[in-house]
Amino acid sequence: MRLGVALGLGKGDVASAARNIEAHGFDSAWVLDAHNRGQFLLQDPFACLAVAASHTTRIELGSCIVQVPLRAPYDLAERALTVQHMSGGRFLFGVGSGSTAADFAAYGVDFASRFRLLDEHLATMRRLWNGEVVDGAQLWPWPGCEGGPPVLVGAFRGRWVQRAATDFAGWIGSARSTDVATLKEGLARFRDLGGQRAVAANLDASRPDAADVLHALADAGFDDANVIVADHGDDELARVRALYRA
Repeated sequence: MRLGVALGLGKGDVASAARNIEAHGFDSAWVLDAHNRGQFLLQDPFACLAVAASHTTRIELGSCIVQVPLRAPYDLAERALTVQHMSGGRFLFGVGSGSTAADFAAYGVDFASRFRLLDEHLATMRRLWNGEVVDGAQLWPWPGCEGGPPVLVGAFRGRWVQRAATDFAGWIGSARSTDVATLKEGLARFRDLGGQRAVAANLDASRPDAADVLHALADAGFDDANVIVADHGDDELARVRALYRA
């Protein structure tokens, strides 16, 4: 199982954090997309990803998750394609409907429409990434970026786990909002449907049982896990890296 680290959760330097994550042997760095939560977060996931891409060469860069309904599909498609190009194809575009009403209030988007908007926006983005004209708008993907980045869908249950398996590149389950048993149930369904890449996201690395949880996720068959760390300094990253090695 590959192990990654979340970015953008504090006031630190994203460039230094990304370099440290890579230097300590992690496999990936991930950004969140959260707003109006009453705490400081680096709010633009694509800006963080672009900075991380320019200061690393090996690790994958992912989002877990970008809330698709909050933004216009052309804007999202354009930003995602830019990060895909800047990272040299290392970008994993983790997306979802969002589950926090406060985020939608901040953007003036109807929370009840989130699943419909997720479906519609993803379909539009795919068409744009393929060079199609959509309602008079078009993107021209750089060579190597045709079709857009791999899309992984974050979901708890239901038809979006199925869509992640059958229509997209993978599934992201929250290790922060659910327990190992729930994640294992979701993974079993995802695999039964033919799903490929499965990511357990945002495990709090300060939990006393963090090492046990990571090993349980690996034993269950997750391909990736990522953790939230207290900081991105050498001591903390060395401690977290020691929690799990494949």
